[in-house]
Amino acid sequence: MNIVKQAGTLVLASTLLLTAAPGVWANEVVEGKAISMPLAPGDGKMQDAKITKEQALERAKTYITLPDGFALQSISLNGYYTMNGQNLPTWNISYTRKVKDQNYGYLSVSINGMDGTLMSFSLNDNDPAHKPSYPPKVDFKAAKEVASTFIAKINPEKQKELVYNDTEEKAFRTPLNGNYVYNLRYDRSVGGVPFGMNGINVSVNGDGQVTSYNYNWQDDITFPAQVTPISKEKAAQLFHDKAELSLQYQIPYSARGKKLPIISYMLNPFSLNAETGEVWSPIKAMNGQQGVKPLTDKPLAAAHPANLDLTKEEAVKKVVSVFNLPADFKLRDASYNESTNPETAETSSSWNLSWTIEAEKDMVSKVPGRSAWANVNSKTGEIMSFSSYMPVGPDAPKDIEGKVAYADAVAKAVDLVKQQLPAYTDQLVLRVQSEKDYTPEQLKQLRNWDIHFNRVIDGVSANNEEVSVSIDRVTGQITNYNFSISSLPYPKQKPEVLAINKAKDLWLAQFDIQLNYTLEDTGYIGGIPIEKYRVMIAAGETPPSSASTTSEKKVAKLVYSLIPKYNRDAYLLDAQTGVWRNSQTGETISLDKIVVSDIDNHWAKNELQLMLDYQALDVKDGKVNPDQLIKRGELVKMLVIAMNGGGGGIYYGADRKASFADVSNSSPYFAYVENAVDRGLLDGGTEFNPDATLDREDMAQLIVKALGYKALAKFDGVFNQQFADAAKLKQVGVAAIVVGLDIMTLTNGQFAPQQEVTKAQAASAFYRFLQKRSELQDQDQPRIYY
Repeated sequence: MNIVKQAGTLVLASTLLLTAAPGVWANEVVEGKAISMPLAPGDGKMQDAKITKEQALERAKTYITLPDGFALQSISLNGYYTMNGQNLPTWNISYTRKVKDQNYGYLSVSINGMDGTLMSFSLNDNDPAHKPSYPPKVDFKAAKEVASTFIAKINPEKQKELVYNDTEEKAFRTPLNGNYVYNLRYDRSVGGVPFGMNGINVSVNGDGQVTSYNYNWQDDITFPAQVTPISKEKAAQLFHDKAELSLQYQIPYSARGKKLPIISYMLNPFSLNAETGEVWSPIKAMNGQQGVKPLTDKPLAAAHPANLDLTKEEAVKKVVSVFNLPADFKLRDASYNESTNPETAETSSSWNLSWTIEAEKDMVSKVPGRSAWANVNSKTGEIMSFSSYMPVGPDAPKDIEGKVAYADAVAKAVDLVKQQLPAYTDQLVLRVQSEKDYTPEQLKQLRNWDIHFNRVIDGVSANNEEVSVSIDRVTGQITNYNFSISSLPYPKQKPEVLAINKAKDLWLAQFDIQLNYTLEDTGYIGGIPIEKYRVMIAAGETPPSSASTTSEKKVAKLVYSLIPKYNRDAYLLDAQTGVWRNSQTGETISLDKIVVSDIDNHWAKNELQLMLDYQALDVKDGKVNPDQLIKRGELVKMLVIAMNGGGGGIYYGADRKASFADVSNSSPYFAYVENAVDRGLLDGGTEFNPDATLDREDMAQLIVKALGYKALAKFDGVFNQQFADAAKLKQVGVAAIVVGLDIMTLTNGQFAPQQEVTKAQAASAFYRFLQKRSELQDQDQPRIYY
């Protein structure tokens, strides 16, 4: 049946592949684009390039098939690409495709200036004529073959030393749109054992085209010889025995309605020395470990009343007195901020204050810039944060000579916390550390003692809630203070939770155990002692090397590591129920592939499984009941997830007024129904009836709206009306569109508009909707490949 009576059949634009006939390669730099060789970071030394500009361009031509219409934009030589601990001279080449001053694509290539090796390339296609097909033309298996063939062409010698990393494939779900990129990772293999810090990454789009390539390899690493690892079975037992789980309250900030803390078990990640089975970590923790006992058994005072409404003068006086600001500090700014939380309707207000001191009056630093900032809760009078800055003059000694002992700094920080936060002292636990944790080299660079107090409520940590204090090691002054404690309703007592061994089993089941190499921490990064390097990073200084993993002596370590099976959104283990939840929404999720027992021989098995993979269909007792009538709420949820490319977790805050009286903010369908309203799929009204069933014409109307043909469907005269039951249709155009596009079918020439829809029928229709949407709709978003 022809959908359009006058036109006959739809003419669909063909998808253009970027691997079309190569265009002309430019041999000269575009006018105005100079070849440059800036000084390399690090020791300032860079080897002279052996590959000329012309050779680099020719090499690029052999590596990459330049898409039609792309022309050379620029080429430059620099030493910012770091490999093997050296700053390599690298030719960076850029190509663009322009049509009438519009950029339709970018392609960048990096060539090793020493040996002409392809280091990386990436393609960004913005051409609206290039529409991806659905389902993608290549599946994951075919994409792997494309990537392997490409590596064989580009770097055949290294391909012999690569092993495929299947982490991405294990987490793969069939995509819901054609604009999909498969990310393939190949790790360096040493004696059959992967070394994940080296290797090759290749991206392949749904059309089967390589869109990016990245190569990283270090030839100066020493790998241990004749190491006999313990068995994987022994390692599994040791992981279970040595795993440390901690209880933690987490807040699902994107949850519907009121945000309630979820008590969760968190696994502290670690590796095992593959030879001895001992716990192994390449870098020593620098922030100390959480203590056990809070500052006091009971709070020293009641919480501050939230009705003070401090004036500017009162807020200034409080900060000045607490932190002993000098009299010659001048208040430069005082701003008042007030806001209402739409979730709780609570109003908060604060004063933001800042001070500076004129250099000629500053008898301490004697250089301009000495200043301080503070934020004060005007309701409670609590100082939320304080920070001071003292510039370092040119005559200041290079090494810091500390006069304040760490223990004395801790005592001062404890006194401050007790004075300022007496209502929280029974929930604040000092993060244990000692002066011995710092090396002499580190102490020479360390200006402040940083002291942290974690919030712990009856043995359970409140995630990301803490108080921090910094004490100047020379003057003993408090230089920084931060109060990050929320007013959320935490339980006063720890709830009943799963047994620790049960929680361990659940967590460890989410990982594979892999024997692999990693780099030991030999104490140096880019030639700098690692302690000094970390201090420089913490102080905001730029270390004299851009290499984050290079060291004077690179030694690989054979370890057993826990490799996540699922590369998904952040999740947590509910310590009370043992279910997995999305960390942001709090929704119950399944980490494993959802398998049901009642679709194996069903005609819509593949379509149903696709929707199950994205948790767009509910499962009960291991069954999805495919022939059961679908509810209106279920169908809208399925359609919105399909349109969203599989993205769930759609969030609307409490300030979102419900479009329907019977789908409130607490409904599991609320976000999907509201998103459907925003997309124009639903018009809003008094009631939605989420638990009611719906008929074929209702579903057809939703699909037509999702395709953007709502207005077109109103013109009944445009469409072929040869339906045996046309008189029963409210809009012939709606049925004609979905039938003409093969999204829905006829039975004996009848559309059967009043026939109710099953879950299987809905899943099948939505799959065909995704196919046709990809073919029909103009591309309104650029295709960006990484």
